[in-house]
Amino acid sequence: MKFITLTNEEGKTITVRFRSFRSTDAESVINLVRDEYGEKYHKRKMYDKNYIINADEEGSLKFYLAELIDGKIIGMIGIQRNLPKDQSCSIVSIITLKEYRKYGMFWHFARYIYSKIRKMQNVSAIYCRMVTYHDMTQKLMERLGLKVCAFVPNLIIADKFQHSYQRDENLKNTLVIMERKMQKSDVGMIYLSDEQVDIANKIYTSLKLKYEINTEEVELIGESEIEFANDDNQETCTIEIHKSGVDLVTKIKEIHSQFTGKYQTFNIFLNISDPGAIKSYNELKKLGYFFTGFKPICEQNEIMIMHNAGNVKINFDTLKLIDSFVELKNYIKESRNKN
Repeated sequence: MKFITLTNEEGKTITVRFRSFRSTDAESVINLVRDEYGEKYHKRKMYDKNYIINADEEGSLKFYLAELIDGKIIGMIGIQRNLPKDQSCSIVSIITLKEYRKYGMFWHFARYIYSKIRKMQNVSAIYCRMVTYHDMTQKLMERLGLKVCAFVPNLIIADKFQHSYQRDENLKNTLVIMERKMQKSDVGMIYLSDEQVDIANKIYTSLKLKYEINTEEVELIGESEIEFANDDNQETCTIEIHKSGVDLVTKIKEIHSQFTGKYQTFNIFLNISDPGAIKSYNELKKLGYFFTGFKPICEQNEIMIMHNAGNVKINFDTLKLIDSFVELKNYIKESRNKN
């Protein structure tokens, strides 16, 4: 790509271009991470030069860089695939050196990344999971056409995570999900309780997807198919329910019993392409879970996200959000209070 010249509010200029990562750029990537997060970035592998080089070579995590005309690397964006499980393309690791913010660079950078994704094969959606201690990335993704889909609450213990923005009162950081439809448009039948129909219609319609909703609750049969992983450092457990069976509650309780830290929280990714999802949702509510959104057109099945905050309080009103998230935030708060 050719160099472009950008100007900030003070009239200062930079001349920058965007390009693919080279193996000799690994130290520059680590420098970007350290500039923003010090030694407290929760993605610990991003301090490992060999991991960065190998991930880019394998294609699982491709890095793209913002480079000044003198060769200095001042920003990066990653594109991540998790095939074959997830057919979406995730935009990750959006970082700019502090001294080069406010030049409007990332709008141009994001458009460059979007042009790369459009040329890729078998991408169901663009997916981005963003922080809520600032709203800059949310604004950028909205300009790129990504739509509001979900909250993923209480993922990272705030005291274990350094960044350059003002902290809110929450003990753990919450992330949000935005998406844009790419090469998948028909999701088929999804199974939801009556209370989620309106919010599902708004989210799925905003993505211009074809879908049907079934609200008939059926009894669970067979064994549940569940995967889970706990981040012991962040005291955060991610549970994926691929199939809801008669043993669902027992299995979830067993998982809960394994992780009992002071800040322990749980996020469930529930397959709502499974007819048992409505019964599963109602049972999970009894265990303290509440609805926080959807993850559409990323995987083979459609996903609902639910959260159990344990003993960790979460104040949604202190999160820094674009206006598009306010309706979903209010729905989540009202839905949780009803439970």
